Amino acid sequence: MEKHIFLCRHGQTEWNRDKKLQGQLDSPLTEKGRAQAAELAAKAGNWDIDLVVSSHLGRAKDTATICASSLGQSHKVYQGFCERNFGEWQGKETSGLAAYQAFKEHRYTRPDLMPDNGGESANMVTERFMTTFHSLMNSETASRILIVSHGDAMACIARSFGEGRTIDNCGGMLLGWQNGKLHWQQWID
Repeated sequence: MEKHIFLCRHGQTEWNRDKKLQGQLDSPLTEKGRAQAAELAAKAGNWDIDLVVSSHLGRAKDTATICASSLGQSHKVYQGFCERNFGEWQGKETSGLAAYQAFKEHRYTRPDLMPDNGGESANMVTERFMTTFHSLMNSETASRILIVSHGDAMACIARSFGEGRTIDNCGGMLLGWQNGKLHWQQWID
């Protein structure tokens, strides 16, 4: 039986608004971010979701909590669905990080490229997500799962399928899981 995974990004945070690189640090959802989460929950009401999952980072957990409450579903946390680690760039304004701007230009076209400051490559993020997908699918019986995660990490997954674009807050993708393998289905707007 095929399982359907609705992989969506969290709502807007204060650092998203202020153009600071979050990575595995956190900042709270803005009022707009909470409204986006409520909109995502309303949209997910049409998806017959039977489990809500998120990363352990507050912005994803808060978005998922809003969705789970609206959908009347349980919410579980899987740390492996967290954002890419950007090392020493985390918490800084992106406009002032020349090295980050250079990295950003090639972060998906060269998936082995790592930040020179202790962060993760796209390959490392994709491997972490795949391990977490396997763990989730082997431990949960749900067949329609909403996962709330993070923009850059999700972009790493999309690029592994040859799909690429910026993922807006609460935007996402539909993936399928069958016979122990993840496959691409479509973008969710």
